[in-house]
Amino acid sequence: MKSNLSIKLLVVFIAVILWFHQILIKHHSLKVTIPIDLVQTPENLIPDSSRLPEVNVDISATGKDILLLHFSNKSFQIDTSHFRYGKNQIAPKADQLVYSDKIKLKIISIDRTEDFFINMDKLVEREKSLKIQYASANDEEYFLKNRVKNANRKITVKGPLAILNEIEYIQTKKISYKMIKEGILGIELISPDPKVEILEVKIDFEITNAKIIQKTISLIPIKYSENENISIIPQKVSVMVSGPKEIVEKLNSNSIIAKLSTSILRKDFASVTFEVPTGVKIIEYTPQRIQVIHNDRK
Repeated sequence: MKSNLSIKLLVVFIAVILWFHQILIKHHSLKVTIPIDLVQTPENLIPDSSRLPEVNVDISATGKDILLLHFSNKSFQIDTSHFRYGKNQIAPKADQLVYSDKIKLKIISIDRTEDFFINMDKLVEREKSLKIQYASANDEEYFLKNRVKNANRKITVKGPLAILNEIEYIQTKKISYKMIKEGILGIELISPDPKVEILEVKIDFEITNAKIIQKTISLIPIKYSENENISIIPQKVSVMVSGPKEIVEKLNSNSIIAKLSTSILRKDFASVTFEVPTGVKIIEYTPQRIQVIHNDRK
């Protein structure tokens, strides 16, 4: 019984092999999709899309050659040396189809029912501002006190004009004070787009100690919710702050937000909390207590 089953399986296996062999040696006609490659592209131009058109081609070949074609590299190689900035029309031809010499096939027709266009953008260089990213709030505060010298330098990038026009700045990888070696900080830059090349991907910066100064800022309005139906005396407060000179010198009464803290009231007096720019500290403020008057009390 087992012998009969083995013979039957062997017969089926041989039949499949013979069928497959017939498929491989027989000629077939079918439609295949061939990608486009651009060659001899001018140095100042680049396609505005990474996805180029594909061409439908009717071919005739043996099953073996069709199988080889499927797994091999193939493309219409379009000479773009004459291309200009903007839209360029192409008409793929049979002699532009490149594939392995081991494959024998016949091109029956190339589908040209629709026009093929490739839009070319200008490849240009531009200078962009640098934006530093910090690993943590503590690192940001550290670099405010220990200034990154020449942090406002411009970064030269190269890429398609349309993309560069949309880019405002080039970001750094997140930096930490632990990265500083002998007063020098090496910062790596991040490309905002795969098509954009940063001509200098890593830049060294000198770290200098920032001068710390103090400043008194007067008449800062105290904010509180109007829904609480209260009045306060006084309505403004003065503060003394400390921080890097470059930041503190620019501060005014609009730079600091003072908020009434009514979570704990002591004999109708409340304290004030502050929101200040990173790197700036409140040394003292006056008055320390703000009188709170409840308007609904008789």
